[in-house]
Amino acid sequence: MKTSDRGTDSEDGLLAEVKVPAKARNVLGKLDRFLLWKFFLLTVLCYLDRTNLAFAALQLNSSLHLTGTEYGIGSGIFFLGYTLFQIPSNLALMRVGARKWLGYLVVTWGVVAASFATLKSVPQFYVLRFLLGAAESGTLPGMWYHLSLFYSENELTASWSWVLVGIALSQVIGGPIAAGFLAMDGIGRLKGWQWLFLIEGALTVVMGIYVAFTLADLPSNANFLSEEERIWLHQRNADLKARAVSSGAGMNSWDSLKNYRTWHLAAISLVANIPKYGIIFWCPLIIDSILGGKEKKAIVALLSALPFVISAIAILANAHHSKLTGERRWHVAIPLLVAAVALGVLAALIQNQPKPAFAALLVAAVVWAPDAVMASWPATFLKDAGAATGVALINSVGSIGGFMGPYIIGAIKDRGGGYTWSMVVLAVAALLVSFLSAVFPEVNCHKRRPGSNTMRRP
Repeated sequence: MKTSDRGTDSEDGLLAEVKVPAKARNVLGKLDRFLLWKFFLLTVLCYLDRTNLAFAALQLNSSLHLTGTEYGIGSGIFFLGYTLFQIPSNLALMRVGARKWLGYLVVTWGVVAASFATLKSVPQFYVLRFLLGAAESGTLPGMWYHLSLFYSENELTASWSWVLVGIALSQVIGGPIAAGFLAMDGIGRLKGWQWLFLIEGALTVVMGIYVAFTLADLPSNANFLSEEERIWLHQRNADLKARAVSSGAGMNSWDSLKNYRTWHLAAISLVANIPKYGIIFWCPLIIDSILGGKEKKAIVALLSALPFVISAIAILANAHHSKLTGERRWHVAIPLLVAAVALGVLAALIQNQPKPAFAALLVAAVVWAPDAVMASWPATFLKDAGAATGVALINSVGSIGGFMGPYIIGAIKDRGGGYTWSMVVLAVAALLVSFLSAVFPEVNCHKRRPGSNTMRRP
């Protein structure tokens, strides 16, 4: 990641005032190297543990005799726990500090994730999914808030885009990993899906312990920076905060809840999550259906990674182009419109045209392309304590869509609608969120300064 284009004129001025042995870009480079890989890996593990159910379902559904509706409810009930505990979890993070709280959350969710290997009944399935959602609830908003303590608003967009790529990559690597574990079926008297849950959960526990011992709560105690670099970063961030307060941009938690833009983004997040999580949790089963159920489950798991290769590339390319042009709104609306069309084509072809249907599923993966750009919207109007609360609210409301997407597909499938009508519903949702994004009232859009590599607010 390049950090040479991140600074602002005021930041260079602050740097000149404090004797720092390295330029500002070197400090930002250290932040990238120390923080981003940790949060990137946490995001990968988070989504592996959240969505490995989709790959396990190739064996698990028959082992537990799950109907489509039961599987859809179990997939979606994760988001009920996620919603209920999101804001309390983030308030706790601000009180306790990121190092302790994130470490605690990660270890807890890893233990719960590994416990899925003991599944024997549908009620147990529901309870564990709910607990997993509760444990993971504060992770992504907590990481976003923690990064906002170190990076400026302009820097945060690029940094967060790399964290978000972990979401797509988790599905890319999740397919081959799942294929390997599913192929271990019968080893040690365990099913393949049991190995999948057990090992991935254990890896998360190890990462949680590592985070608890290495993460810095604030720039002032970031041991990976020299003392002079910590002074510079502290003064830079204090200056940016003071200017925000003096310009009336300071915000408390209640201000963020009253802001209509917060609720508009919450609505966008809710509707966008319907097709995203519908695809995530049903992708292997949809591909298995497209192939007529004739391929080995390990092969299906491998093929299920391909749509997320497309989504990872789309996230990075879209975020990069948005940064170059300084435009957000259409970088969100247009990919969602393309995804809506692709889902409509998938609905029309899924019954009897396997190859074109699979191609349409690959194109539909651009539904994730706007994620990094959408993640930069809250920073344009949410500040200070209002940022953590506002982002938590947006994610909480959005998680309702995470429940709706998987449940809708399962319910329609059990009622004889197959995947055709469920893809139609996902297409309509993608079309609606494209419209909601196109009319989002932006504030202070980035503008490009002639002859400069930096982005600034007008």
